[in-house]
Amino acid sequence: MQEIFVPVDGSENSTRAARVAARLARGLGAELCLFHVLSAVSTELVGLASLPAEEIDRIRASAGRRAFDAVREAVADELPADLRERTAIGDPAEEIVRLSEAHPDSLLVMGRRGRSPMKNLVMGSVSDKVLRHAATPVTVVS
Repeated sequence: MQEIFVPVDGSENSTRAARVAARLARGLGAELCLFHVLSAVSTELVGLASLPAEEIDRIRASAGRRAFDAVREAVADELPADLRERTAIGDPAEEIVRLSEAHPDSLLVMGRRGRSPMKNLVMGSVSDKVLRHAATPVTVVS
């Protein structure tokens, strides 16, 4: 395993996942990369499509920066100096699965959002979708 990817969204659960991933990366000698997906439903994507590419990049980077800063602030003493960051726009589960397909020798470490069982039955959760479809091993931290 060469890389560990941690999807982060600024939540406490993703921060806990980053802490676990940092320890795993250190122990395995793997690279650590934080991954943020700017969640956009199809109607928002239509609005984004009308913007210049530079503005879309700025919006994506700004959203990612907030999530990355939250993790860095919470677990700064455990993160490696060479920590990498990546962003994407789209459905979080789909983008995380796509990332796993592009990096088959990696590990995903992600937090689980604390939604009610009923909401999970109706809507599903990102972690559940990723567990079912990822091309790499997935560790879910709760």
